[in-house]
Amino acid sequence: MRLVVASLKGGVGKTTACVYIAAVAAKGRRSVRLVDADPQGSSASWLEESPIPGVEVVEAPSERLVSRALDVGDDEIVIVDTPPGSERLTATALKLADVVVIPTRVGGVEPARVLATVSLIPDQVPRGLVISSARPYTRDFREAVDYWTAEEFALWGVIPERVGIAAGPGSDLHADGLEAAAALWRKATRASRKSAGGGAQPVGGDSEGQGRSTWSRIFGTG
Repeated sequence: MRLVVASLKGGVGKTTACVYIAAVAAKGRRSVRLVDADPQGSSASWLEESPIPGVEVVEAPSERLVSRALDVGDDEIVIVDTPPGSERLTATALKLADVVVIPTRVGGVEPARVLATVSLIPDQVPRGLVISSARPYTRDFREAVDYWTAEEFALWGVIPERVGIAAGPGSDLHADGLEAAAALWRKATRASRKSAGGGAQPVGGDSEGQGRSTWSRIFGTG
C-alpha cells in the first residue's frame, strides 16, 4: 500500500504524521518504507537520529526518485512525506498513491491549501483529513470540524497538541501520538481496501461511520 501524506502548506504536521504512522504500521509483520520527498529531509533526519525498528528510510527529493521509490508490490507498505509548495513533486506522488492523508490545522488559510492539495489527487484515490496540533474542545476546533463536515470531507483523525508529540527526534514517540496514528492508520487502510475492491468513494474519502455523529467518528465513541 502506498500512503501519501500531502499538503501544499508547510507547518501542518506532515513529517510528524508520517513518522508516527510508520511506527504504527511497523508493528505489523511487514516492513515499512518511509519515503522522504522533501529536500529539507526532515523525516530522514528524524529517523537517522531516532531509528524505528522495521522502518526503512529512502530520500527521494525529485519526481524521478519518488516514482522509483513508489514502484513496489501491493503487499509492501510505503509512506511518503511530501514537500510543501512543490506541486509537481507532490502531484507525482499523489498519482501513484493508493490512499492520501491530508494534515491540516485550525483556522487561517487552511481550507484554501487543503482544496489546492485535493485538486491534485486522482478522483478514484480515497483521501481523508487529519487535524494536527488540535485542541479538541475549543470553539475554533469545533468550527473547523463543522466546516469540513459541511464540505463533505472525511475526517480520519485528530493529532492532539502535545509537547511530546511535537518534540521530534531525540525523544521517544508519545503515547497519545501513537494512539492517534493508530486510529488514522486503520481508517486509511480500510479506505484503501474498499477502493481496491471497487467500493464507491464520496468526495472526502470513505463512508465509514455513516449514521454516527461527527464527533463519534473522530474520537471513536458512540
